[in-house]
Amino acid sequence: MRELLNSKPWIGWAVAGALLVLAIVLYITRSGGGGDPESPERMQEVVVIKFTDTGDEIEMPRGRMEKQLRERGGTLDTDAGITNPKTGKPTGFPFKRNEWEETIKRINKDKEVYNKPGQNPAVKPAAPAPAVPVPAPAGPPTGK
Repeated sequence: MRELLNSKPWIGWAVAGALLVLAIVLYITRSGGGGDPESPERMQEVVVIKFTDTGDEIEMPRGRMEKQLRERGGTLDTDAGITNPKTGKPTGFPFKRNEWEETIKRINKDKEVYNKPGQNPAVKPAAPAPAVPVPAPAGPPTGK
């Protein structure tokens, strides 16, 4: 192997280049670059939330944060954050404001689609009931 690489160094450079390209591709795909915003891996990410009224910070999985937002009625506002357990006011926001705004926009879009009559992909229309044969009415009894 050593003699081959000494006689043809381009093979070593080609292998090193291929490994570098593979590493870059894996880094980009694993670090959330353009991935599904609702993937299980992303929902398990820990988000640091800071409450503006008390200054407290908490950590929670992104999935729990989004669940709390989805459980609210109506359209969400980017100025109303996660509810502070100490004060009961919606003053908690993640540090990355642009991610917060994208999340709110995505959840509002989902709510809009799911709340339209006949547009909810999670609810399948009921199948028509099977026709039940009705026996023909019997004639008057014959006294035979």
